[in-house]
Amino acid sequence: MSDKDQKRFSPAPLSVDRLMARSSMKGFFYFISNRARLTEIWQKTVGPQVAQNAFIRSFEIGRLEVAVKGPAYLERYRYFIREWKKRLNIEFGDEVVTEICLRVGSKEDEDADQPWPR
Repeated sequence: MSDKDQKRFSPAPLSVDRLMARSSMKGFFYFISNRARLTEIWQKTVGPQVAQNAFIRSFEIGRLEVAVKGPAYLERYRYFIREWKKRLNIEFGDEVVTEICLRVGSKEDEDADQPWPR
């Protein structure tokens, strides 16, 4: 590749301001702020009865992992995954949650693993 081609294909450097703005729209800062909001809207979205038996375990770039109290809840709640995802994304006003994974676990497991606010 010639020098002329290299100059033509080299990306323009981003200023820190532009990088932060882009990141806050869809990147790291966007997901950090939505992670905190997710804990607030989880109970509202799924309802208090489900929230007693299903806990947010992790949320990383669209993948929401939910711990449920036992295999019976796992079997029952898997039918609601599409509806929960749709409701959560309506609350956020964007496609923030792209996947919901259910796992058997307990509230104590969730509390021990999560560094983010509840």
